[in-house]
Amino acid sequence: MKKSILLAALLLTPWVASSAATINWGASNLISGASDVSVQGDYFGSWAPNNGDANLTPVNGVSFQGYPDLPGFTQNLVDGGQYYGAASTPDADYNNLLSFGRYGDQGVNYSFSWNGMIAGHTYQVQIWASDTRNIGQTRWENFSGDGGDVSPDVYLPADGSTGGHYIIGTFVADGTGTQTINIDPNGTDGGSAQVNLFQVRDLGVVPEPASAGLLTLGLAGAALRRRRSA
Repeated sequence: MKKSILLAALLLTPWVASSAATINWGASNLISGASDVSVQGDYFGSWAPNNGDANLTPVNGVSFQGYPDLPGFTQNLVDGGQYYGAASTPDADYNNLLSFGRYGDQGVNYSFSWNGMIAGHTYQVQIWASDTRNIGQTRWENFSGDGGDVSPDVYLPADGSTGGHYIIGTFVADGTGTQTINIDPNGTDGGSAQVNLFQVRDLGVVPEPASAGLLTLGLAGAALRRRRSA
């Protein structure tokens, strides 16, 4: 009985990855409406570049911050403003937020970073890139964390074809509680780094599938032994 309790306690102990800063990226998604904005877990922080009034118009219940509230936030993108045209989703506030952004010229390694996260917690990052103008070029970019995992292509696209895309990734915070997002711009004109919206959400401790399976088996075994001894 004591061994069963010990096994369950060990399996319930938060798991910390040895390469916590590696980001597992999902697919790039076409911007379509307010439901794009993730509300999983708990809000941790956000950034709506160059939009000081962003917090006045929540989208899907999330108030984006023009002055980022992410602890220790730093970035080296050059400049920005309301340059990128309005997306054509059914939500006017969402469209307005996406018309703002911040960019960086070609040939520079751009990134942004923050800290204050809890070691062992899984965090979700969501990044938007949108440019509804038709400037005769096609642009896209890739994002990566300190672990070097590169996201799929995220199209802006600046050719008049769509309103842009967003992408979601997850990672487990390490003991430093710090993460960096690197931006690799690409395009038919060489591309330029760009971010229109960004948010981070704390999903808490999320066991690996294998650990979750072991936990289920361990608890089931303990219950079976209790029934047999009753």
